[in-house]
Parts: sequence; structure tokens; C-alpha cells
Amino acid sequence: MKLIFGSFLILFLFFTHFSLGQNGCIDPQAQNYNPNAIWNDGSCIYSTTNYSLQLVTDFPDELQENSGLIFHNGHLYSINDGGNSTDLQELDTQGTIVRSINVSESQNIDWEAISQNDSTIFLGDFGNNGGNRQNLCIYRISKNQLIGNDTVGMSKFWFTYPDQNSFSNSSNTHNFDCEAFVYYQDSLHLFTKGWQNLYTKHYVLPINSVDTVEAILRDSMWVDGLITDATIDSTTGRLLLLGYKNNGSNFYTSFVYLLFDFPTNDFFSGNKRRIEIGNMLTVSQTEGITFNNSTNGFISSEKISSSIITILPKLFSFNFQSYFENSQSLIQSKEEEPALVFPNPSNHELTLPWAFNNLIFLDLSGNKIAQLKSIEPKRTIDLLALPLMKSNTYYIRNEDTQKTVKFLFQ
Repeated sequence: MKLIFGSFLILFLFFTHFSLGQNGCIDPQAQNYNPNAIWNDGSCIYSTTNYSLQLVTDFPDELQENSGLIFHNGHLYSINDGGNSTDLQELDTQGTIVRSINVSESQNIDWEAISQNDSTIFLGDFGNNGGNRQNLCIYRISKNQLIGNDTVGMSKFWFTYPDQNSFSNSSNTHNFDCEAFVYYQDSLHLFTKGWQNLYTKHYVLPINSVDTVEAILRDSMWVDGLITDATIDSTTGRLLLLGYKNNGSNFYTSFVYLLFDFPTNDFFSGNKRRIEIGNMLTVSQTEGITFNNSTNGFISSEKISSSIITILPKLFSFNFQSYFENSQSLIQSKEEEPALVFPNPSNHELTLPWAFNNLIFLDLSGNKIAQLKSIEPKRTIDLLALPLMKSNTYYIRNEDTQKTVKFLFQ
């Protein structure tokens, strides 16, 4: 009798725990908001959202190929991309150039992004349209040098991608270009420009390297476009990814992904809301984005010039406060998160939270690794029967429901 009562009590506590702490979408602005959910599982779905940027000014010719933007001490800082000067442009918030600061002993092979922490400005010389560069690097500039100096020194380090094996790609046909990074929690986080598959991959680099370091591939996300810059608010952890999409005949529309309510720096596991911000005729080619507080900021675009049309480079402002209102911002830590598959990590069998007939296995780059079909619905997988490499993280997608889970095979 005691044994039966004890078993019943354990089952009662188990189901009570999960009924009180269920996962789901906790953003009231989402279409699938679940008022009973406590933990955000990143499943929120949003209706198409359009936003009109506020034009601040047209940039002068000195910034016609601007790429990247940060806000520091009440001023904006930007750079021009490959083949231009090695100058850091300091601007007021009306878009007027205050001064040009030369980065001595540097080379602008293809500067594409700028980021910062409290003490350092980081310049990303990692533009890689051809996919053949083997000298990707990041410059570091001490912010103390900016005070009263028009020339600053730097240090730099080089890096490689762990999953790039070929360097004989054709321009704009690969996934190893990059124009976006942020500093967050003691590391640099890079977001690639996936010309080939329209994914962005998230890589992580240490900030204190002195030689060549291999980036760590953390995750990937399908963005249906090309990511050109990123910014993060260190207080709230809100991350914005700026990009544009070719809708045919080289007619581009621009967007911003709002990534928020994610655990630690697992950026793609939280809410992912896409904001459409205009087309090339109104915003030109968007290349830079920065917060100036937790909800507001600036977006910059470079000049478009062709035999048909010329669109000047521009500076815009935005206020995304309304998109973050009423969000419960309650994120479950990795230590508390109930496993969606178990055991996870696994070295043999894996049990899913739902029965399946047709599964797709993907790596972190979004590449299909294997497919598993079953005549009768089942929930258990023999991982050893699949062509998976150990010590790797994979996605499993249920092709019938489009539900996806992540697991580590070791």
C-alpha cells in the first residue's frame, strides 16, 4: 500500500510540475500566444510587420559606401567597406561628420562591421564576397585613444571558419561571407551572409587572441535574406539583425530581425520577429544598425548607383519600443529547461516528445544529413544507424508537423 501511494505521489508531482511550468509562446503580440505558458520556448509566430523608418539625413559622399554603425558617448561611428580609406568616421546624431580618425598601420581589405565593449572598438575585416579569403581578421582599438587624437593605433588577430574546406568559390555563391558581429558576454559573435542558402550562421570568437584562432560554430537560422549588420543591447540582451532580400530582378527589400527572450547567448532559441522596413527606393541598401538605448537606434544605408537610378546613402532612426511591450521576458535558464528529447546528449537511442513517420536530420548549417521514415508512428531513434558524427549538435525536424528539436550526439 505504501509503495502504491508513493508511486502515485511521484506521478502527481511529475505532472503537476509540467502543468505549472509548461513551455510555449509567452509574447502577447504573437499569433500563437499561450497565456498558460511560463517558459518561452522560441515558438512564437508573428504576422507580417511593416515599419517606416524616420529619415534623419542623406549622407555626404565620404560615407557613400558606409558599412557598420555603433553609438558611443552621444556620437555615431561608421566605416567604409573594402577598397576605401582606413578611417573611422565620427558623426553627430544628425549625420554630420565631426572628424575622421585614421587607424594607423591597418589595411582595409574589406571592412564590413564595427562593434564595441566598454573599453574597445572592434573592426571586422571579414568581407568575403568571393569566398576565397584566408586572411580574415579583426582590429581592436582602445577607446582611450579616441580622446583628442585623429590617428589611433590598433592590434589585430586572424580567424578561420571550422567548416570551410574550399577556397575556390565563385562570388556570391557560398556561405562564408560576413558583415555583422556584436560583442556580448566576453566574446565576439559573428553572423554570416549566406549567399547560397539564405541562412545566417552564428560563430563565436574570443576577444584576446594574438594569432590565428578557429571560430566556433554555435548555431544557424534561416533568415530568407542576407544579413548585413547586427547590434545588441547589453542590458536587455535584445539582438537586432539587419538585412535585405533580392525579390527578383535585383529589387531589394530590407528587414530587421528582432531576437529577444533567449537564454544566455543562445540567440536563435528565443523570439524571432521579422520587421519589414522598406525597399531600395526608399531606404537604399541598408548596411549599418545600432541601438542608442534599449528600444531606439539608427540604421544607415550605402549609395546605390547604376545607369538607371542613383539613391543617396542615408541615415535613419527607429523606435521599436512597441514591439517589446507586454513581453513577459521570462526565460528559462539552460539548467532549468526540461529536455525535449532524452537522453540529451545521447550516444545511442533518442526518444522524441512526439511520434513521427518522417524525420529530417540537419547540421547547424542547415544542411540535410539524413532522413528517417517509418511505416508505423514511433518515438525512439537508433542514432548508431544514421550517418552522424559524434560530438556534434544536430536538429531533428518532423516533416509532418515542421516541429524541430536540437540534440547532441556524443
